[in-house]
Amino acid sequence: MKTRVVTSMHDFDALAPLWRDIVQERNDASPFSSHDWFSCCWRTASPRRAPEVTIVEDTAGPFAVFPLTQHRATVRGVPMRSLSFLDSPDTAFADFPVARDIDAAMTGFVESLVARRDWDVLSLPKLPVDSPTVKALTSALEGRLRWRATPSGVSPYVSLSGTWERYFRDKTQRFRKTCRNIENRLHRAGAVSLEEHRTVGADDAVFAELMEVSRRSWKAPQGVAVATMDGMQQFFRELTPRASANGWLHLWILRLDGRAVATEYQIAGGGVVHALRADYDAAVGDLSPGAYLNAAIIRSLFERRDTREYDMGPGMNEYKLRWASGTHESVALDVYGRTALGRALYAVETRLIPIARRWRAAVTRIAP
Repeated sequence: MKTRVVTSMHDFDALAPLWRDIVQERNDASPFSSHDWFSCCWRTASPRRAPEVTIVEDTAGPFAVFPLTQHRATVRGVPMRSLSFLDSPDTAFADFPVARDIDAAMTGFVESLVARRDWDVLSLPKLPVDSPTVKALTSALEGRLRWRATPSGVSPYVSLSGTWERYFRDKTQRFRKTCRNIENRLHRAGAVSLEEHRTVGADDAVFAELMEVSRRSWKAPQGVAVATMDGMQQFFRELTPRASANGWLHLWILRLDGRAVATEYQIAGGGVVHALRADYDAAVGDLSPGAYLNAAIIRSLFERRDTREYDMGPGMNEYKLRWASGTHESVALDVYGRTALGRALYAVETRLIPIARRWRAAVTRIAP
């Protein structure tokens, strides 16, 4: 088994056919495993991050790819050299495309890490807790590199089995009344219409409306809206034509008297719809257009019967949880290099920090 590392965009682009073969052999229909998704991440990575892909090969050829970025970071106030998953803030979950023999793939990847001395910490957030990657990677790390796992987050989802009528009837009477009140209030305010767009260009009027709603959202002044967050508008300009061409895109627009007041940007694959971004115009926030759109989307997904799950995006939002059938959990793995700094950071995180927390808890208990 051997590995090689690709560091140029030209060589990364040339991996597209190989990448496609790997995800097809794995029978992985998730957009988040595709070369197109990682291409968007690569092209919009911060100038301070250097993307790279480690390719693992056996006698039959390449069978696993590990997309990462290399950059300088600060942990506990200490500057260090970091490797991390090549993703965007809107990556729903992180996983590595592996076609076969996941244990061999992870062993090859770990051996490539051991041979390197240009990193101190490898950070892998958003790994699904039930992914075979977690078990295989932690097993390959044992005896080779130090690591620790911590909870990373949860993502509420709606199971789309059965009918909308049955699903909605099972909600509390109070919640159903709230939904009806929102619907009535919005319709009293003007003419309400709903659109779903499956093919959109980055220069289309619909894309411009998406950005305009984002600029008018409550997130915009905080710099976390698509239109105001560093690099995010560029990311969605890269993603939208690719998502359209691949049949992933579902862009929903809610209009009030013809004006876009709420949007949700989704990509879908393998029977799962993922909500990447949802925004609403803060000027009409008292009408709850985002809540109305959310209910309309869920009802539509139930009625079309071509989707098994609606992933609502990360975060324990109370409104999301009222709709949710359950939650998906993710885990973060931090792997520490064989450098002096890597060993020191591992000791801080696994020994000194727990001791400090226990000491603070003891002081708190005995304080008058």
